Amino acid sequence: MSLACFAQACDCHDEKDPVKVTLVVILASDVGDFINPQLKAIAEEVQKKEPQLKNFTLKSMKSQSYKPGEKFSMPICEDKKVEMLIKHGANKDHRISLSLFGPSMGEIEYKTVCGKFLPIVTPCKTKSNE
Repeated sequence: MSLACFAQACDCHDEKDPVKVTLVVILASDVGDFINPQLKAIAEEVQKKEPQLKNFTLKSMKSQSYKPGEKFSMPICEDKKVEMLIKHGANKDHRISLSLFGPSMGEIEYKTVCGKFLPIVTPCKTKSNE
């Protein structure tokens, strides 16, 4: 299983300002029992809903800024990618809005405060079944 975590760490002050999106790709599996120390808190939260996942490794991390209204994609594992759309930058409450479209998943639309992570468990698997 692939676990993609998205963070919006933006210095924006207006809904039209670019939003910095960070994609952290974590490979989670029910085989093994290694949890990367950097992922301990995320693993604990994910295991509340997916207790069979015992192994958590960091695959990649990528950050880039995008303008509101811009649709883009980022790779998660092998030939799989996630598409995202920035709906608006930070409003007066410092909340942004975006939609994401993961592989074999429908649209997920959410609003969040800048700097927060949204963990999403995707059904993606690597060729080695991670």
